[in-house]
Amino acid sequence: MFDVAESASKLPPSSQKNITPAPRPKKTEPPRYRQIYEDLLSDIRSGHYPVGSLLPPELLISSKYRASRHTVREAVKLLSNAGVVSRRAGHGTRVEATEPATQYTQQISKLSDLFNYIDNATLLVESAKNVRVGTKLFKLLDGDIKHSWLNIVAVKFLVDQRSPVAHSQVYVHPDYSGVRADVGKTTLPLSMLIEKKYSQKIIEVMQEFSATPIEGDIAKLLKTKAGTPGLVITRKYYGEQKRLILVTITTFLYKKMKYSMSLRFDAS
Repeated sequence: MFDVAESASKLPPSSQKNITPAPRPKKTEPPRYRQIYEDLLSDIRSGHYPVGSLLPPELLISSKYRASRHTVREAVKLLSNAGVVSRRAGHGTRVEATEPATQYTQQISKLSDLFNYIDNATLLVESAKNVRVGTKLFKLLDGDIKHSWLNIVAVKFLVDQRSPVAHSQVYVHPDYSGVRADVGKTTLPLSMLIEKKYSQKIIEVMQEFSATPIEGDIAKLLKTKAGTPGLVITRKYYGEQKRLILVTITTFLYKKMKYSMSLRFDAS
């Protein structure tokens, strides 16, 4: 497990003056479609819409919540992705289960797959601030520890917001730390946000997988007992000339993560 960034209070006075303090960002409210999803899920759990029954048509749900049909469609899509309902054209939306599936399966077959958020996930930001990193992160950040990196800590939830699935520790290169203003305000992955904001192309992503017991603050944020097995995926995103742009360290609860990758041999 990698060590987290050292706080400014642990730095010598000569270094502290170079750090720009950042206010703790407010936790964002879930989007409207997510709120409707939660309400529909509650109705399904209570038996208002029992297993085997049909949900009301999108038009009626839109009228009830005073929301657009697109918003309702996204809410129903979350229910479908969670295995709670099934949808068939001409047959309506059928309730299949009272509880969502909580395992996250990530399938990778090309580089762009890494840049896509899963539709049934919510990311809640715990903190976003510029920090001076210590020597313990020398290898992780390819030796670039002279400047302040943007450090973001967040927790990822699947369809059931009471069940956190992953903890994310992120480091953004100082040259791209301006994305801090957008943290929590966009659904774009940081890698795509950096590409869009700075016209910087991600050329290569290096991945490392490890198993570790989940301890300390991460265990608390994931609402699990200290020592629970976890899967850690560390990714380094590189731009042109092998320049490190972004590092993400994501810790998953072992029961809630499945990683799938397909490899194809080149024809000789």
